[in-house]
Amino acid sequence: MVPLEKLVFNRLGLGIACAGLFVAVACGGSSSEDKPSSGGSGGAAGGGGASGSGAVSSGGSGGTTSSGGSAGSASGGAAGTSGVCYPGVYDGLVYVNYEQFSPKLNGSCAGTNHQDIQNPEKLVFLGDSITVGTFPTPANQVYRTLLTNLAKAQWPSIEVASCAVNGAQTDDFFAGDNQIPKCFPAAEQKKTLVVITMGGNDIAAMAKDKLSASAASVEADKVLANMKQAVEWLKDPTNFPNGSWVVFANIYEYTDLTADLGSCPTGNLIGLTGEWIAGTAMLVKLREGYMKIAVDAQADMIFLGEHFCGHGYKFADTKQQCYIPNSSNWFDLTCIHPTPEGHKQVADLFWKTIAE
Repeated sequence: MVPLEKLVFNRLGLGIACAGLFVAVACGGSSSEDKPSSGGSGGAAGGGGASGSGAVSSGGSGGTTSSGGSAGSASGGAAGTSGVCYPGVYDGLVYVNYEQFSPKLNGSCAGTNHQDIQNPEKLVFLGDSITVGTFPTPANQVYRTLLTNLAKAQWPSIEVASCAVNGAQTDDFFAGDNQIPKCFPAAEQKKTLVVITMGGNDIAAMAKDKLSASAASVEADKVLANMKQAVEWLKDPTNFPNGSWVVFANIYEYTDLTADLGSCPTGNLIGLTGEWIAGTAMLVKLREGYMKIAVDAQADMIFLGEHFCGHGYKFADTKQQCYIPNSSNWFDLTCIHPTPEGHKQVADLFWKTIAE
């Protein structure tokens, strides 16, 4: 078997993500897309990707998986094989070693498969503006709405709540916005599924300041500590006596690993200009750190960054390392938020990971 870290998660880049900006991430995408490998310039790395054929439909009345099997299934082999996950893509400049943590991938390569999610009674969203939803995407096309529709179709009596906030950073789990205390002021008696997008705004702040590698590494340690604390709390049976499941996203970026923050025409309006090559080591640390959190807590992580690679503002650049022929941009005019199609892809990754 091809080593996991060689299959997935070897690339270099720099960009922006989530409700803030991201500075780099490895690429990926669906296994149905032929992605030629090529060298690339860039800033930092990331991990995982998504593959398999299902996609969540847009609209407000419930998404469904497209043809190609039930959510969570892949067409064409077992997870962890190069033919299904990321063939010919992860041979670039950055090496992100996920295999050191021995993660279990789901059949679609949408994410990991550490939890058996069965009949949750409550669905809670935490995170940033990816989860909140932003203009110009209509509210009924935001991934949170699409995923809620899927969950309600599967579990009609499920209760849904959200404590996500625009601009949130990882320290807003237990300070600032206090998302976790607000959503869970006491021990939650219902079996609860928690879905999270968080971390992009932390990186955005670093990218705007173009921190040195050493300074960025210090900030990355803080991000990982915050994320670890949150996931462990959410998985603690003391806080959820009848059980809980946690599924969170890693971070995507809009530059397709080119490190060209100015590739988005409005980037200069939000302080995203030039390059931030020093972010590379920090992003590798974050990628591996997010995976370690998922494995240690037996939570699940979706490969958002990899799935969006090749669908950023450099999607038409044949020299960028995650170039996909006949691709399109999944980032909206804000640079850092998904288009309706992008939200559909986010919902698809979450649902495949939840449903398997």
